[in-house]
Formats: sequence, structure tokens, C-alpha cells
Amino acid sequence: MNRDSLILAGIIIVVVVIAAVLIVSFTGNNTFNNGNLNFQYPKSWNQNHAVGTFNDSSLYSEVTLTADIPNAQSPTSYIIIQMQRKSQGTLQLPGTNTIVMNTTNSTVGTANIGNFKATQLGSYGPNVAQKVTIIDTGNNYLVLEYICPPNAVNQTEQAYNMILQTLGFSS
Repeated sequence: MNRDSLILAGIIIVVVVIAAVLIVSFTGNNTFNNGNLNFQYPKSWNQNHAVGTFNDSSLYSEVTLTADIPNAQSPTSYIIIQMQRKSQGTLQLPGTNTIVMNTTNSTVGTANIGNFKATQLGSYGPNVAQKVTIIDTGNNYLVLEYICPPNAVNQTEQAYNMILQTLGFSS
């Protein structure tokens, strides 16, 4: 190979490497890692603020994620993750019949999130959609909630499910 061919091959390699770095940096997910809590969320979502340290010594911690969903009545959707220390006693969740009788288009269910049992409550109305997942981690309650306009449910639910699927909690 002559010198011109080597220079051209080097330039092509550099351009490919730069393109790969740009693609990786503008796609993929963000990672939240604070105290005992970690999860991933889409890059299209922004972390607005965090309160507390998400560890066993913290009484209360919270992080809020937002995204502007195009073509939504109110363009902003919210995902709120809270961790609060458990008080003595147990959290008494209302029964399925109570929730269904008081809220139209509501759902109640249980799920396994990692090694923890969780209760999910959802309500979908003409102006707002909301889902809450309550996870008992032993010493704390971890509460994940989304609130969005109904026509932003699909994008918000995808981000919410990504958080639940990648959720890591250590104590």
C-alpha cells in the first residue's frame, strides 16, 4: 500500500470512530444512581430535582423526571420516585372493591419487582392518567408514580416500565 492509501484508511477509521461515539452519546438511556437506588430511564426524559440520599438513614428522598410529549394536551409528563422510611405498623392499602367503586377506569394489581412484592394502582380519565407502584423494601416504602395527559400514556408507560425493569435497590 502506498502512503496515500494509508492516510485515506486512517481518515475513514477516524470518521467511523467519531460517528460511533456520537451515536452512542445521543441514544440509549440515562442512569440514576443515588444511595441504595439505581435505575435507567430514556434520554428523552429529564431529571428535574432530587431530594435526599435514597439510603436507609434518609427519612425521605425523591426524584422527579419530566418529558415533553408532542401533541399532548398538557405537554409535560411526570414520573416521581419517592423513598420513605416505614413507620411502625403496616401500610393498609384499600381493597380492590373500594378503589374500583370510587374511581372510574381504575385498575389494581400486584406484581413482583425484583425480589419485592409491589402493589399497583392505576386510574385513567379524560384529563389525566396516573399509575402508582408501591414497593415494600423492608425498612422503606419505594413509591413510583406517573402523571400524564391521556394521549401521552404510551410514551410515559414505556419510560415507567423501563424504570421498573431496571430498578435496583440494595439495603
